[in-house]
Amino acid sequence: MNNPQGKASPKDHAATSEENPSKRKDSSPRRTDFDVLRGIAMLLGLVLHALMSFLPSSWPVQDSRQNDLFFIPVAIVHMFRMQLFFLLSGFFAMFILQKQGLRGMLAHRARRILLPLLLALITIVPVSNLLRHLAAKVEATAPPLRGDLAEAIVTGDTLTAERLLDAKAIANQADPVFGLTPLGWASLTGNTAAIALLLDRGADLHTVDSGGNTPLHQAAYLGQASAVRLLLERGADPLARNKSGQTAVGYCLGSFEYKAAMARKLRLPSLEESKVRHGIAEASRVLLEAGSGEPPTLSSFLTHVSTCYGTFLYSDKWVVSWGGQSASFFDETLLDHLWFLWILFLFVLFLALAVRMGFAPTGKFLWFLPPLTFFPQVMMGSVLGPDVWLGPLVPPPHLLLYYGLFFWFGAAVFAKDGLGTALGRHWRILLPAGLLVFFPASILLLGFPVGNALVQCAYTWCVSLGMVGLFAHFFSHLGSRAHWFSDSAYWIYLAHLPLILALQIAVLPLEWPPSMKFLLVFSTAVALLFASYRWLVRYTWIGAFLNGPRKRRRSD
Repeated sequence: MNNPQGKASPKDHAATSEENPSKRKDSSPRRTDFDVLRGIAMLLGLVLHALMSFLPSSWPVQDSRQNDLFFIPVAIVHMFRMQLFFLLSGFFAMFILQKQGLRGMLAHRARRILLPLLLALITIVPVSNLLRHLAAKVEATAPPLRGDLAEAIVTGDTLTAERLLDAKAIANQADPVFGLTPLGWASLTGNTAAIALLLDRGADLHTVDSGGNTPLHQAAYLGQASAVRLLLERGADPLARNKSGQTAVGYCLGSFEYKAAMARKLRLPSLEESKVRHGIAEASRVLLEAGSGEPPTLSSFLTHVSTCYGTFLYSDKWVVSWGGQSASFFDETLLDHLWFLWILFLFVLFLALAVRMGFAPTGKFLWFLPPLTFFPQVMMGSVLGPDVWLGPLVPPPHLLLYYGLFFWFGAAVFAKDGLGTALGRHWRILLPAGLLVFFPASILLLGFPVGNALVQCAYTWCVSLGMVGLFAHFFSHLGSRAHWFSDSAYWIYLAHLPLILALQIAVLPLEWPPSMKFLLVFSTAVALLFASYRWLVRYTWIGAFLNGPRKRRRSD
């Protein structure tokens, strides 16, 4: 594309066809395969969110019927879905730039991205927050069921704990509900008196929970710095890794919102944000010092850099307090599930700035971009896939860089090939390589940061590009059906979260297998949301607001 601020000439299109006659001609005003793929990426978000209550996690609704194996489909989708979305968004941004010019692109993206986001923030997101609070109340009414010894430890009743131990209570026996030993509970709550008592009575310092977390991991998670020091003094291993390959210092970093949700799930007292953030910073410093004797390798160096970055990102330095309230610069839930719209709009602004400064994507050095995603990937605190960020308005730098590379790649593909791109044409190789080779490898290499980051990047690019090629092969000639599906998927993703949460709360009492509950939640939500789009949105001002005005057809 020689003139990114204006429309491409027929001569440009002809030149593209002559350079590669096998490519699709640019005469088609839409890529229906891309429309369908973008819609599928949206619907996969519903799959993820519908699964989360049946998987041990910090999701606001936690069903009593869960299945640990659900982490497999969650990881498979999470490791490519949003990256693919940003790749397609970059492609379409350049398409709109060519068609409507720079001002037209900015106006178009503001109408279709920024304004729906602002409207959702005062309508949909508040309803989601109300349902989160309702779910927390439902959880709080359930009995803790963690045993008398663990209950005494959590409430700080050390005398009762000592009496129970004298009565031959088993110091290493885990509770049947949460799977934590008494020493795990003492470490998680920072009860140093109970930790010392339990260790003196024979508690195993190296026992692990179902996730492979040692008591040192548990103490670090909520920033119990005093408990971390005591456990290290008593012989805890700062380099021990859980099943996800995280040491205690890596396990302690992360979003406060998710830690608070996990604390509610475990029926712990409410957390004080500033205290937890300060404790995490102190605990991570102590753990880094304790693990400094590890032999210097590339893996240990990158782990150290990632930990220092995470400590900086989630420290209390970025917390602003006023009137008894506080908010973190990087870590809040202001945007909830619509965070990607804000980042996408920032990328559009960056693209416009690059065009104005003469640095528009050209397609040159295109294949240098995928390897660059390794660097932000190795900074991720999440074990598999990118970190989850829900707001506020300043995204973490590593996520901006990570998703920005996919967005710029998509924009560069359009600048190079136009609508006729054959991107992903080797999908028959890419998809099997991603799903059958790189995904299992990412599980096997969880304890090896460098290798794990490399194979995760390989998986993400193989599956993303493979999906592009797969849909180009099978969904290139759907016409208006593809446009309808793409339009409806946008509305469905905007509106789905309150409905998913409500349905998950509604099925809590059912004594069904988790797979049946998931299918009920997902299918009901999709049916209701498609129906709402068909009869309440598409031909109303809401539909025009989201996708532009649509004319009613006889078939509708």
